[in-house]
Amino acid sequence: MSKGQKNNISNLISSKMFLRLSYLLLALGIIAHLSQALYFDFTQDDAFITFRYAANFLNGDGLVYNIGERVEGYTNFLWMIIMILGKLAGIDFVIFSRLAGMLCGVGTIIFTWFIGRIIFDRQSILPGLCSFTLGTILSFGYWSVAGLETAAFSMMAVGAIYFYLRKSYSVIYFLVLATLLRPEGGLVFGIILAHNLFSTKSFSKYAKTIFAAYVILLIPYAIFKWTYFSALLPNPFYAKTGFNLKQLLNGLEYTGTFLWHYLAGGLFLVPFLLVYKKWSHHIRLISVFLLIYAVYIVLIGGDVLKVHRFFVPLFPGLILVSIYGFIKLFKSKIIVLISLILLLSWQIYIPSEYIDTYHRAERALNSKMNQTIDHLLDADKTKFSIGVSTIGIVGYRLMGHTVIDLLGLTDSTIARHPEKPIPGLITTWKEDSYNSEYVLSRQPDYIMFSTEFKPSAPAERALFLYSTFLGSYRTTGFYFDGTLHSIFKRYYSIEGDIERDIDEMFIQTYYNGIDLWSQKRYKEAISKFNKAIGLCPDPKFPYLYYYIADANRELYNLEIAYNILNKLVSIDTLVFEAYKDLYIFEYAILDNSEMAQHYHKKVNQLVPWYIPRLESLAKSLKLEYKNAINAAGDGQ
Repeated sequence: MSKGQKNNISNLISSKMFLRLSYLLLALGIIAHLSQALYFDFTQDDAFITFRYAANFLNGDGLVYNIGERVEGYTNFLWMIIMILGKLAGIDFVIFSRLAGMLCGVGTIIFTWFIGRIIFDRQSILPGLCSFTLGTILSFGYWSVAGLETAAFSMMAVGAIYFYLRKSYSVIYFLVLATLLRPEGGLVFGIILAHNLFSTKSFSKYAKTIFAAYVILLIPYAIFKWTYFSALLPNPFYAKTGFNLKQLLNGLEYTGTFLWHYLAGGLFLVPFLLVYKKWSHHIRLISVFLLIYAVYIVLIGGDVLKVHRFFVPLFPGLILVSIYGFIKLFKSKIIVLISLILLLSWQIYIPSEYIDTYHRAERALNSKMNQTIDHLLDADKTKFSIGVSTIGIVGYRLMGHTVIDLLGLTDSTIARHPEKPIPGLITTWKEDSYNSEYVLSRQPDYIMFSTEFKPSAPAERALFLYSTFLGSYRTTGFYFDGTLHSIFKRYYSIEGDIERDIDEMFIQTYYNGIDLWSQKRYKEAISKFNKAIGLCPDPKFPYLYYYIADANRELYNLEIAYNILNKLVSIDTLVFEAYKDLYIFEYAILDNSEMAQHYHKKVNQLVPWYIPRLESLAKSLKLEYKNAINAAGDGQ
């Protein structure tokens, strides 16, 4: 056998070995992805908005969030249709969305492998390495199982790029499906079409066919949207989009966080940028796609949801260009290997704490919302209405109830006719569309804040600048998970004109007071609440006095707290927290059974379901006070 023949056989064996390793890494990437999805195992609150639309459709009420209100409050039409089909097959929305999301995640990994085979040698190990890296990305696994369309859209976007690189007409179907899944599908279509026009310097037959087919296939969808919703753009576009400096800064911050967590602030992209002269035609398309899409994310202000959701469709391309840069810049295999290990280790370790924090918070929110609605449905059997700033689980659990989205995602009035921004309304929320006058005019029976008694979103805080809200709503509470959870209940009908008639500084001062109270900085909190009293018109908001009393109780100024509570119940008979505390005073401290029984009845009238907890708390505190008194006597 000649030396040349031996070399050919050796190369063949080597190629087959690397190809097998590539397949192995592809399989390991899929396994890693599925393992992460099973670990996260949650459904993001926004997914339940889609589920409510799907459920209403299946109930015969149409594609609506509230029955009779035609508002396109979703941005994932095709995903909703898929959920409807899954339910018709007998699978629960939550389970089906998770399964479909994970499968689409697997599909994205496979398409990444196929694109890797185009960019790198088909016999190379590198396509498998790209797929494995994608499978280990935490944010990718997080959003695949979250119940939203993120993974499905990513699969269609990456699939469209793959078929475009092959100059296959199948790209049309993926572009159409991507657009039906999310409006950003139009952006993917525009990038691909523009790339073809600039690279060929002509409107080729291929480009003409893609353009014509894309438009023709989507015309029925556009007609449906216009005739059914009287709009082409979804309602969240109006609720979320502002195109201002604040939005741009939000987008830069969002992008900066992503770059640090997954690309070491962009360091892993430096090799790719340094070898720009060696970029192939295919890699140029991917780089253009990444650049334009990233700029788009910045311009729209990023995403209100954390954990890099909007960047999920970009992960495959970023992995491909990063590894491409390592291979082209570094001649030493050792340096390439070290670079790959650093990339893999960084994107697993650096964002892990950040993602786990939001994952725990999301699961806690889901649990709190579910339990609150459980208690509310037990307490109120009517078809009550509710206004809420976090509408997903609440809306899905309250099928048939009118649910007013305070942020306007599913309400066209708030989205298209928001109040003018209120000076001094400082908040970290990015959703700043609200219309308190409109919300109060609808007189929801309950108003539920994401942070309960502490207004956080601009839509929540703005309500406190209306005396109609302060006068008509009082809190009601449910005890679970060792905490009293509060929502606002309307006790009085709202009559007459609804006007913002309270100093803008009131809500910020009140909020700061609650913040200090939550931090157990009680003396500072009392000062803030006293200042808020001066900013609040008569009749004063009763909870200002309640928090002052509670802060004094925490400071062991018991007589002051007791007197304030008695004054409070003499001017407002609906603050159950005041009656609760007075019962504890009379029962546990003053040992006045007659007055204790009086306040017990008051609590029972307002929140009867709280009585078992109240009695248990009072008994434990009475024993605690008794032991403290005995200990003090022994010390003397």
